[in-house]
This record gives sequence, C-alpha cells and structure tokens, in this order.
Amino acid sequence: MLYQLGVEDIEPDHWVAWVFALPGCFASARTQAEAEASAPRSIAAYFSWLAKYGHSMTGAHDPIETEVVAVFHAFASESDYLVNAFFEADRSPFTTQEVEQALWLLDCSRQNLLEVLHSASSDQLTRPIAGEVQGSIRGILQHIAQAERWYFQNIGLEQSTLPENPWRALEQTRAQTRAWLPALVGDHRVLEWKGEHWSARKVLRRTLWHERDHTQQISGLLGR
Repeated sequence: MLYQLGVEDIEPDHWVAWVFALPGCFASARTQAEAEASAPRSIAAYFSWLAKYGHSMTGAHDPIETEVVAVFHAFASESDYLVNAFFEADRSPFTTQEVEQALWLLDCSRQNLLEVLHSASSDQLTRPIAGEVQGSIRGILQHIAQAERWYFQNIGLEQSTLPENPWRALEQTRAQTRAWLPALVGDHRVLEWKGEHWSARKVLRRTLWHERDHTQQISGLLGR
C-alpha cells in the first residue's frame, strides 16, 4: 500500500515524516532523508502497536511504500515564534468515523503512556534530567497536558487552568479532548495564530504525535 508523507523540520535538527492516512504515525530523525527512509519501519511498528491493544486497520498486512507529497521548512514569525507545518491534508474536515477512530487512538496512546510509567518510583519521576527543558519526567507529563490544551486553544476551544498535579492535568485535558472531538465533525475552520495555521485535523495530528513522542522519550529515560 502506498502512504503519502508530509515532511517538516519541526525543530532544529528534528525532522518528522507524517503519515497522513495513519493518525499518530510518524518517523523522526535528525535529517529529512533519515526521516523519510525510516517511515516504512515506523508504519510497520504503528500497526504492531495498535495490534497490541486489540485494534487493526485496513492495509496492516500489505507491502508498505511511501511517497513524499509535501515538505515544509519551519520559520520564525515576527514574534520569534517557530511556525510549523500546515499541510493541505490538514484542511479536510473530520467524518464521524474518523472521530471514532481518533478516540480509540487516543485511548491507545494514553494506555501506552501509563504502562511505561507503571511501577516508576517517585524519585524516578522527580529526579532532575540533565539537558531536559521540562526538568524531570513529572515536568514532561505536565508538558504533555499543557500542549494538548494549547493545541485546542489554537482553534478557539478554551478550558480552565490545569491543576499542578500532572496526573490530574492529563486526565482533565484528555476528558475535554474527548468531549470536543465529536463536535468537530464537519468543521471546516482554519485559524491563524502568530502566522501558523490550525485546523481540527492538525490539532489531532499534533496531539497524537506529541504524546507518543514523549512516551517514547520517557520509556528510554526509565530504561523500559
């Protein structure tokens, strides 16, 4: 099966190849070429990840081919904000079936995060991590919740201030996300914030990526 990719340098020395047909599927690397080359492996791993949670998707057993259809280079806006990609694929509104799929993908992602954190000690969660901007695993967890909240703010959906406890923050944000998604079926809006464009589909793309990316980071930090 042929999968179309959108590729961007989301941060300096951090390229991401997004698989448009598979929400939450991406390949990360230091260079564009490496991200593109690793995409087939990431797709295969994505299908295995879903199978672990009892889900399957069409094409899971087909040969994997990829095609780059869009490349985006991040740039700083006038306010020094780093503008990330809005792909043409982000413009399409959700169908009811896609939202149902998104809800169980979010469940898989959160279950994966909790499994990685299972049995982690308080010391492991709060111990300072050299070079980590969020300070500790506890800080990373709070960051996951804050980012998910921020993504939805960019399409005009606000929620109350998050609690300082990261577990409660994660629960509150995800409950709000689950409540909002069904209302976004058929939503055509594209909004701009600091020169970057956002839509409901882009918000889901970034939400799934962000949690899965940090879950992999935390897994490495804990030696899972």
